[in-house]
Amino acid sequence: MRSSTEVYKEVAERCHAYNKKSSKDAMTNVADGSKSCLNCKHFADDEHCVLDLYDPIVKNLK
Repeated sequence: MRSSTEVYKEVAERCHAYNKKSSKDAMTNVADGSKSCLNCKHFADDEHCVLDLYDPIVKNLK
């Protein structure tokens, strides 16, 4: 299930493994250039974290 852009940003800010894609690798352009799961190398095309870090971080946001 796709999350909101804001949640993707919050998760990326808290993720110790965040690794920004180079512009040539980016599948999604986040307009303001901030951290987001959408521009992380570990975020797959089918919108999941290949390191399985997304769910634990989201759980701690609440």
